[in-house]
Amino acid sequence: MLLTGTTSGEICIFSVYNAIYRASMPVSSNGTYSAAMTQNHLFVGGGEGKIKKISLATGQWTLSHEAQLDSKVMSINISNDEKELIVGTISGKMYRILTSDLSFMLHSDAHCECINDISFGADSNMFAAIDESGALKLWDLSEYKCNMTLMPAKSVGGVSCHIAKDDNNQIITGWRDGFLRCFDHSKRV
Repeated sequence: MLLTGTTSGEICIFSVYNAIYRASMPVSSNGTYSAAMTQNHLFVGGGEGKIKKISLATGQWTLSHEAQLDSKVMSINISNDEKELIVGTISGKMYRILTSDLSFMLHSDAHCECINDISFGADSNMFAAIDESGALKLWDLSEYKCNMTLMPAKSVGGVSCHIAKDDNNQIITGWRDGFLRCFDHSKRV
């Protein structure tokens, strides 16, 4: 059996032995980009950012669990013991997901474009980085993680960022459209 995903969000089933198309099943509303399979379950990642767990045990395909992530699911890989999935999204995030109930936690976060500027504030454990797409991320070096990601409503490309030294909460950014924008990460705006 060969399973393939389509850009319209279906899983197509082909019989390799008989060299024929068998069936198709809609599983996503915005394309099927990745999948992983165990003996009894199929895990599908879609363009709408959902992971779906489909039970194959009875011969009837039934949706048993579903989880919503931040953006389009680009990659799914299952652990050797089949208890966890590692899932990558188009926005540069990687998640650990339990196969039993699809509960998830953010494993890591990254910029998806070239980083244009980095700025430390008064606290040397915190720094801000802005990338070409305009994603502004506030990083915590004491925990080695991204505390917050801010995106402008209209992406015009971020050029630089600066954390105000007297107030670690305000980040001033410069943009290709000539504007300066200020973010207050204590209020997440």
